[in-house]
Amino acid sequence: MGMASLATWAAPATATAATATAATATGGPARAEAAVPAAKAVLFSGHYAGKASLLINNGAATIPWVTGKGTASLVGSSTVTGKGTASASAQCDPFTGTGSLSGSTGKLDLTVVRSKSSGCSSGQSGPVTVSFNGVAVVTSGTGAAKGAKGDLKFNGTLALGGTSGSQVGTYKVALSGKLTL
Repeated sequence: MGMASLATWAAPATATAATATAATATGGPARAEAAVPAAKAVLFSGHYAGKASLLINNGAATIPWVTGKGTASLVGSSTVTGKGTASASAQCDPFTGTGSLSGSTGKLDLTVVRSKSSGCSSGQSGPVTVSFNGVAVVTSGTGAAKGAKGDLKFNGTLALGGTSGSQVGTYKVALSGKLTL
């Protein structure tokens, strides 16, 4: 056996002996470091339908509530709830809000990113369809979605009776993306 081979073979034994000696010198037993589990990437997909309430007044829109039902990976058959705010000064406006998807197998909490989301009205008055899309950041999860983080893209439509005052309309939305657990 050459010197290089002997050095390579002896290095692990020396490191183990040094670790055991250091642990014994401090009064504790020699321990192995706990392995940190690797983050797991999962594809997410969901579809929801329900109702949303808007109060449109002087260039601003408040979204007091959003409710609905649907299905999604990680949370199964579930409900969606949320609230938010939007500009209402042009035909296409940014919006933001918070919400959750809650099902029998878990829950995801979301925040809509204002700079990456918009709603575009099909008209200036009368019954309108608002097409909306954007990005929602998953801020936490429980159950099967425990520790979930990531971005979900969404797109959908909202049917409203008008473009001012208090409105309640029906919506459909699809969400998709990759989350880490």
